[in-house]
Amino acid sequence: MTYATSLLDALYLNHSLFKLTIFKNYLDMSGSIILKIARGERDMKALQEIEKLGNKIRALRRSRKFRLRDLANRAGCTTAYISQIEKGSVSPSISVLKGIANALGVRLVDLFLVEGEDLDDVVVRSGEGYEIKYPEGRSSIDLLVKNLDGKTMEPLLKKLPPGEGSDGLYSHEGSQEFGYVLEGAFDLMVEDQVFGLKKGDAFYFNSNRPHGFINHGDVTAEILWVISPPTY
Repeated sequence: MTYATSLLDALYLNHSLFKLTIFKNYLDMSGSIILKIARGERDMKALQEIEKLGNKIRALRRSRKFRLRDLANRAGCTTAYISQIEKGSVSPSISVLKGIANALGVRLVDLFLVEGEDLDDVVVRSGEGYEIKYPEGRSSIDLLVKNLDGKTMEPLLKKLPPGEGSDGLYSHEGSQEFGYVLEGAFDLMVEDQVFGLKKGDAFYFNSNRPHGFINHGDVTAEILWVISPPTY
C-alpha cells in the first residue's frame, strides 16, 4: 500500500518492563488513519474496538452472502478498503461507516450494539445507555435507550470534540432529524448549505438530504440528536 503521509514513526523502550513497542500511524489515500501497532493501554483498547467492528461487518456481509466486491460496490468503497476494515487495520470515518451500514441494510448503531441486552428501558439511568466511540478520532454518541427494537425514535447524545466531524456527507431514507445544542458549537452541513450552530440552537431536516457536521470550535460540542424513525 502507498501511504500519503507519515504521522508518527517512533520507537519506545520501557526498560523497567523490558517491553519494546513500535507504533506507527499513517494516513492512507482515503484520508483514514491506518493503525499499525498500539502504543499503551488506551491505544490497545481502540485497536480492540476497531477489530470488533471489523468482525461485525464481516459477519453481516457473510450472512447476506455478499462478496467483498459486492459490499464495496454498494457502499461506494474499494474492495481493498473493505478488506482493511474487516481486518481491523483501518479506522473508517463516520460517513464511510454509514455507507457500509446502508449497504448491509442495518442502522449505523447496529454495527456497535451487542445483541440480547435488556429490553426494559422505560427509564435509562445515567451511565446505562450505550456509548459508541467511533474508531476514527474522538467523537462518540450515547444511545439514550437500551434497545431500538419497536422504537419510533432514536435519541442520541452526540459528543463532538474540536476538529472532529463526519468527514463527508451521508444520507439515509425514511427519517427526519431534530437536534438541540446543549454545549459548545459546531457546523451542520445540509446539501450545499452550512449552518453555524451554538448552545441553545436547534435544527430539523429530512434524513434523505445529504448532511454532515464538524466542530471548528475549541471546546467539545454536545448535541441532543433525535432521529425518527431510527435509521442511523
